[in-house]
Amino acid sequence: MQSSKTSFYVALCVAFVDYMGLGLIYPLFSSMLFDVDLPLLHAATSQQMRGFWLGVLLALMPLAQFFSSPMWGAMSDSRGRKTPLILSLGIALGGYIIALCGVFFSSLWLLLVSRVIVGCAAGNISVVQAAVADISEPSEKTKNFGLYSMALGIGFTLGPFFGGVLSSWNYSIPFLFASIVVALNLVFAIGYFKETHHALFESKLSWNMGLGQLKKAFLLKGSRTILLASFFHNFGWSYFFEFAPVYLISRFHFAPKELGFFFAAGGCYYALSAGFLIRSLIKRLKPETLFFGGILLTGATLFVLPFLPSSYWIWPIMFVICYFVSFVTPTSTTLISNNASHKTQGEALGILGSVNAAALVLSPLFSGSVVGLNPTLPMWVGGSTMIIAACIVLGSFRSRLFSLPQD
Repeated sequence: MQSSKTSFYVALCVAFVDYMGLGLIYPLFSSMLFDVDLPLLHAATSQQMRGFWLGVLLALMPLAQFFSSPMWGAMSDSRGRKTPLILSLGIALGGYIIALCGVFFSSLWLLLVSRVIVGCAAGNISVVQAAVADISEPSEKTKNFGLYSMALGIGFTLGPFFGGVLSSWNYSIPFLFASIVVALNLVFAIGYFKETHHALFESKLSWNMGLGQLKKAFLLKGSRTILLASFFHNFGWSYFFEFAPVYLISRFHFAPKELGFFFAAGGCYYALSAGFLIRSLIKRLKPETLFFGGILLTGATLFVLPFLPSSYWIWPIMFVICYFVSFVTPTSTTLISNNASHKTQGEALGILGSVNAAALVLSPLFSGSVVGLNPTLPMWVGGSTMIIAACIVLGSFRSRLFSLPQD
């Protein structure tokens, strides 16, 4: 029992590191690319092109995660959870070292390569989810995935915070900090993570598993609606959260440190909500109900942001938004996990990871230049996409949404 708890907490630390790395760059790349005095891009580069490169930088990590997540998940089903965790953390460490070199040499190309490598490593999120499912009793699964989501939130709190604060000295320092944290986590995983999955079987691995898993996602009758709604939710959330800095810079003149506080506050609100504030709702409502309500209410609240009279209103509105969005990940993960057998937890959660990563890829890759011209789009597009996701859930689960969970 004690070894299971230790492995659970180590897995949460891996999730924390993944999302700290994801959040670390939000206050950095926006400022680095839109600052004409930095040599990362030529001073004459247009705002539209700067937005394009911002979109590419933001898209490369989830694109790599899209291809790697099902591979890590399938590997963990066939070889256990520990080996993929250790290997992925080693890859992440190399990615952050390359990013450090990219900033030092003012090389956009090294930064692009680093995001691909870090994204490949971040596909281990399917392994973390599978380990949490291995350890959890059925009655505790949603609660434990809530703690998992809290770890993501804490990572996303400290990532942007340190990214914004440390960058005030030099843009390379946040990547040095990330390298040290990943190295420490690697040591903990080697020394303290105990294997949680022993019913091993052979599974064929290939680089294009993500494409196959994406196709397979829409053939899974029991999970199709959850996966499709999760895709639209993550697209909307990505569109809003990744491009919000452009809006905050253009309207409220946020500096990197203020952007760091914005993302840190969002991560803190999310962690607090996912870990503690939604527990009473988890006991009273079915996962389907919370999944639907979180998507619908998040989308509706995003529409409020363009009408705020001053920057002071951002903080309480962000608390409301992050409270609602904290319903979604624990419940979607629980629903997908419940529809999978014990032997295929990694594969099923890898499919969910691929679907979510696909959404994170499409959002910034095709929208960066547009947001550079119209900074209010993150709220309108993000909110509208989430309303579509909520309608998908309502159309399929109408009879199940408003009933109480069975004891």
